Amino acid sequence: MNERTYDVCIAGAGPAGSTCAFYLAKQGVRVLLLERQRFPRDKICGDAVCSPAHEHLRRMGVLQEIEAEDLGKWAAVGGFYSPKGIGFVGSSVDATKPPLVIAIRRIILDEKMARAAQKAGANLVEEYPAGALEFSKSEGLWTIHHARGAAAPFRARVLVAADGSPSRIARSLGIVTTRSQAVCSRAYIEADSTDFDADGVVYYPPDLLPGYCALFREAQGLLNFCAYILPGGKCANTDLKSIHDRVLRDDPNLRQALGPRARFRKMQGAELRLGGIARSAADHLLIVGDAAGQIDPLTGEGIHHAIDAASIAAEVIGEGLRANDLSEAFLSRYHKRWMKTFGSDFKWSERMARMCARYPWLLDASASMVQRRGADFLREWGEVMTGAKPKSGYLRPSIAFPMMLELARQLVA
Repeated sequence: MNERTYDVCIAGAGPAGSTCAFYLAKQGVRVLLLERQRFPRDKICGDAVCSPAHEHLRRMGVLQEIEAEDLGKWAAVGGFYSPKGIGFVGSSVDATKPPLVIAIRRIILDEKMARAAQKAGANLVEEYPAGALEFSKSEGLWTIHHARGAAAPFRARVLVAADGSPSRIARSLGIVTTRSQAVCSRAYIEADSTDFDADGVVYYPPDLLPGYCALFREAQGLLNFCAYILPGGKCANTDLKSIHDRVLRDDPNLRQALGPRARFRKMQGAELRLGGIARSAADHLLIVGDAAGQIDPLTGEGIHHAIDAASIAAEVIGEGLRANDLSEAFLSRYHKRWMKTFGSDFKWSERMARMCARYPWLLDASASMVQRRGADFLREWGEVMTGAKPKSGYLRPSIAFPMMLELARQLVA
């Protein structure tokens, strides 16, 4: 080892890369964390951090900092509106039920997480976009070059690709060969310009299904409006700008929530790779987070999956280093573990997305049922949608039986 050779090099200091670096550094692994830009830097996202990520963020000390500095907003009051406009908004928290989601702007969250990894012992190098890659089988080392040749290369025994949905690394190595399947928009709304009085509300316009729109309240009252185009519906990814603008203009529930004075910042868009890639490990290589498609096909949520997967990746890399076995056969236990932890749930999400696109009245029935049963049922719905419970949770008798009765009412009506 020397000053430019590491046990592990992680390309990408988003939530996945920084979490992996943090947990590796805690094991005493010599880890390099590369970020192509300089912090603070933005990332197009819905900014909703769901409950499976909260414990990791507390271990990293990030959530404590966010709360102490008032940089996040816990979602207590929320709900959703169905394609027919049936809706329910209420509180899903009490003394025994903490919030399921906290909204944190990515320009804040990503830097906090990268600095936590740095404090734990990772070497964070900013403004180092990973370029050409070379692997020496005889040495068992990767060489990672700066994309513009502006700095000397680094070397590492293990390379972790955490470079987002486009994943230039995974594509250059031939592991990812397809385009991202979905897109999302984001536009912040000035805090003093709307009548919105909830923390997070989801809207399902009929022509966007199985995609949806959402309003989330950030710290200091700033709002985040997002539109998600997901596979299986009428909208193509190229329709993102038009559908974003049209929903804001035409959806009556959104217009009522925002009021006539809403001041929007510039709309921006991002690609989403959904449902997990078939192979996320190779010799001396792991792919983590959005690069591995660890984004829910029903909700477009990926932050908590990326963080979970990164912790698993750090665990497996540590095992491989101790066993001196960094082969694909050994590192593939990472793929098996994240698939068991949350990846198998993506199959349920894919089925549910197709059902929502084909039978919009399922969402109408769900909204009507929440109206009838109130905040407790909203909490159950939210736990499944945010990943706190698996999608198969919709088969629980407490949800399935009332849902069947509501469907019968809808069909009779």
